[in-house]
Amino acid sequence: MITRESLVSQVKKEILNLVFRQRLAKGERLFSIDELARFLSVSTTTVREAIRSLEQLHVLEVKQGKGIYLAIDPRSLGKNIAQLKSATEMAQESGIHLETFRWRVEEIEADQDLAEKLKVHPGTSLVFLARVRGFEGEMAVYLEDILTKELVADFTPSDWQGSLFNALEKRGIFITHSLAQIIPYFPEEHFAKEIGLTELVPLLVLEHLHFDATGRVVAFSKDYYNSKYFRFEVVRKRI
Repeated sequence: MITRESLVSQVKKEILNLVFRQRLAKGERLFSIDELARFLSVSTTTVREAIRSLEQLHVLEVKQGKGIYLAIDPRSLGKNIAQLKSATEMAQESGIHLETFRWRVEEIEADQDLAEKLKVHPGTSLVFLARVRGFEGEMAVYLEDILTKELVADFTPSDWQGSLFNALEKRGIFITHSLAQIIPYFPEEHFAKEIGLTELVPLLVLEHLHFDATGRVVAFSKDYYNSKYFRFEVVRKRI
């Protein structure tokens, strides 16, 4: 049975999908409530509730007598990938607050591959962190990070769920640069279900090693970005 609450939630997701599908810019005017109701085949009352909720989240701005305007900047999500920023920071710059839907931490031992990547001995104690982050119930990014256990020994639950960069910086560990590669990936159904993808769409995988100013490897990460929300741009120069 579809409840009124779930119907409003569905309409909110449809409006968000429309915003990102059209790649609208911050400040652009959206359809009117009547137009959205016709387009989504729901009542104007349901649309109004969805708009009110998105306005409270600072995604939309309703200007009395003028219309509904976009208060976030979807086009900037991942726009300049040459700048090293966390998923949290990229989203915040677009006006979007990412929530952590699920997270888990487990201790693992470095195999030969991880030992080579992190410059440690095989068998070294490591910590594997996995998080699903998004907004309005939609998965925006799935993050996997592997670090040596000693770097995260005093981490709290809030550290695990928030920006890893910020948590490390609070402990005097500053990531200054990374070596990354972008890999397009179309997820299999079981993996999509595991990370909370509501529809099968291509993912943009950033696989990277993070370094501090001394050149020490701090972490090995794999970030799976939902291509419905993120587009990566790189400035290429002819030399």
